Amino acid sequence: MNMDVAIVTYAGLPELDLHDALLIPALAALGLKARACVWDDPRIDWSVPRVAVVRTAWDTHLRREAFVDWARRTGERTQLHNPPEVLRWNTHKSYLRTLEAQGIPFTPTVWVPRGGSVDVGALMRERGWSQVVLKPVVSAGALKTYRFLAAEAAQAQAHLDPLAAEDEVMVQPYLSTFGTDGERSYIFFDGAFSHAVRRPPGLENTPRAFEEPHRIDPRPEELRLAQDVLDAVGTPLLYARVDIATDNAGRACLQELEATEPRLFLGLDAQAPLRLAQAVARKL
Repeated sequence: MNMDVAIVTYAGLPELDLHDALLIPALAALGLKARACVWDDPRIDWSVPRVAVVRTAWDTHLRREAFVDWARRTGERTQLHNPPEVLRWNTHKSYLRTLEAQGIPFTPTVWVPRGGSVDVGALMRERGWSQVVLKPVVSAGALKTYRFLAAEAAQAQAHLDPLAAEDEVMVQPYLSTFGTDGERSYIFFDGAFSHAVRRPPGLENTPRAFEEPHRIDPRPEELRLAQDVLDAVGTPLLYARVDIATDNAGRACLQELEATEPRLFLGLDAQAPLRLAQAVARKL
């Protein structure tokens, strides 16, 4: 099948979600033929599309090694975005250490190595953390990410140890603004800011003060931080979502740089699908 753009998804969402499906007519308006392609479908010849754009590949955190290997192989057959080396780097949260070392403000984090442990209760007392968040280094959609109060330190320990047996784990203070202000996501196409979205916290055992992501005006200091994050990456990104929150000292800090398969909320900005389509077209 003649195809200019493969929009990469997974078997659980073969026709994309409502937001990313908007990219197909936006590309058509630019004269480009696009269709959704499941990343691990063995029937697909990845040398056919002129470019492949990873979008709703939302099972990759469950099969990271297979996905990284697919990206490497696919990147040898067509132009893949984001590039294979970015996908490998961004699918393990240790990339956050790299960005922090480059001066990007980031939530204080204790990194528990695979097979290691830390006394959660003692850590909370030592750091003065009244609440703590545990998250694995390979995760998406807040999978296995939990929040605990100081009085629940034993419960937190019971979650931490099996998580650390599987892989490295991040232990962080819970940011008190999550419940009221959520996270602010700054979305970029080809390095240019597109739109900003406010999102509720995604922790598995945290109630939400508001439910639906919605578009917001960018906060100037956060937009500057988001651009600093992209500059620190040092590699051009076709798409990126920089998630920012307010830490317990009142400063804006990076939560995640989503450069693999983030929700880009294309439906929340009427011009966003066209902006992304134009960014794709520039790669051809």
